[in-house]
Amino acid sequence: MKKIVVCLLLLSSTMPVLAAEGGYLGVSMGSGKPGVTPAALTMSTTSSFIYGGVAGYQYNKNLAVQVQYGGLGKATDVAGNTSKIDALSMTAVGLLPLNNHFDLTAKIGIANAKTVTSGATATNLGTTRTGLTYGIGAQYNINKSMALRLELDRYAVATSNAAGVKTKGNATVINLDALYKF
Repeated sequence: MKKIVVCLLLLSSTMPVLAAEGGYLGVSMGSGKPGVTPAALTMSTTSSFIYGGVAGYQYNKNLAVQVQYGGLGKATDVAGNTSKIDALSMTAVGLLPLNNHFDLTAKIGIANAKTVTSGATATNLGTTRTGLTYGIGAQYNINKSMALRLELDRYAVATSNAAGVKTKGNATVINLDALYKF
C-alpha cells in the first residue's frame, strides 16, 4: 500500500511539468531479481513480481527524461529472512525510432535503492544504496497517446546485517510499462 501511495504522490507532483505536450505517465509491472543475500549465507529464492509508476518528458523523438518508482524484487534465504527492495530513479532515455510504431530504447541514470530485511534471524534491518542504473528496451507506439515499453534494467543495491555491515549487489529487472502520452 505504501508503494502505491508513493507512486501517486510522485505522479501528482509532476503533473504541472507533464501537462505540456511531450509528458507521459505510466504504470509498470514485471519481474525483479535482486542479487543480494538477506542475512544467512545461502539463498533460496531471488525473484518476485514487481510493480511501480513512471513519469517523464520526451523532448524530441530521440531524448526523454523520466522518474520511476517501483519494486526491484525480494530475496529470501534458507533461514527465512526476506529482503524487499524498492528504488526511486531518475534517468535519461534515448530512443531510436525504427518506424512509426517501434523504437529501441536505452537509459542511464541514478537510483536510490532501499532494502528492508526481516525474518527469523533479522529484524527490520534496512539500508540504502545510491548508484548507477541503466537499461535497454523496445517501445511499441500503439497510437499517438499510448505506448508499451519492455525494458531490461540493472540497479545498484545493498543489504546490511545485524552488525551494520553493508553488502553491495545488483538487481536485474524486466518491466513492461504502459505509457499514456500527453
